[in-house]
Amino acid sequence: MKTIRPTPRTGWRQYWLAMALLCIVTLALLPGGRLVFRRTAHITLPDSIGLTGGEITGGLTAAVPLDVSPDTVQGVVATLSRSTRYRRAVTVRRTWSGGEEDTPLVVTVSGNWTRVDRSLPDGTTRHAVTNGATTYLWYGDGSDVLKVPAGSVSADNEQLIPTYEDVLRLPRERIALADYHRIESGVDCVYVETTQEDNRTERYWIGVSSGLLVAAEMLLDGNSIYWMEAAEPEEPSPDAFALPDGTVLVPYP
Repeated sequence: MKTIRPTPRTGWRQYWLAMALLCIVTLALLPGGRLVFRRTAHITLPDSIGLTGGEITGGLTAAVPLDVSPDTVQGVVATLSRSTRYRRAVTVRRTWSGGEEDTPLVVTVSGNWTRVDRSLPDGTTRHAVTNGATTYLWYGDGSDVLKVPAGSVSADNEQLIPTYEDVLRLPRERIALADYHRIESGVDCVYVETTQEDNRTERYWIGVSSGLLVAAEMLLDGNSIYWMEAAEPEEPSPDAFALPDGTVLVPYP
């Protein structure tokens, strides 16, 4: 690489400007962390309720120039609705002093039913199907199915993911940052960062078009203790909600 040096012709001012530009370009080319973001000027929302800056011209979507900020993000999140039928892979990483563990999951959703196939450390797969009231559990290729009340264990609990809608109930002062990002896979996301009383920070990346949590991170005293990221959703298989005995909980449409 040719070294840039000041000369009487260019002067020190031009030299430092050139060096600053070189540093900016170099940093832009460095690989980022888990996700690469870039802020965009427009956000496509499912609805315009409670928002200003755009006009709905028909249908359920519109391109709305919107500055997502801590003051407006709760209104933005309130307009999003989760996709009701999909299948996707999710990876959850939990970190503690001296170690970490990755948990791969396959999540299938159809209406109010959620199936989670979770890979356990011993190589066994834990299957759970729940509708929020009843949960069916079995392991591996076994035929013994345990039917239990779901109780307080929600579909998000089964997926090991936080419920991002909790952001709507937070006091405004708990929302530290909010913005609009496009991650490296091309998914447009609403980003929210919150602070909690126990020195915990929570970060959410919510897909605009799907309403699904694309990524999340929790930090304790500035150290990451939880990370979640999900692949793009796809169409579920016809037998996704069939129990080992052949009972079909959710008929394929």
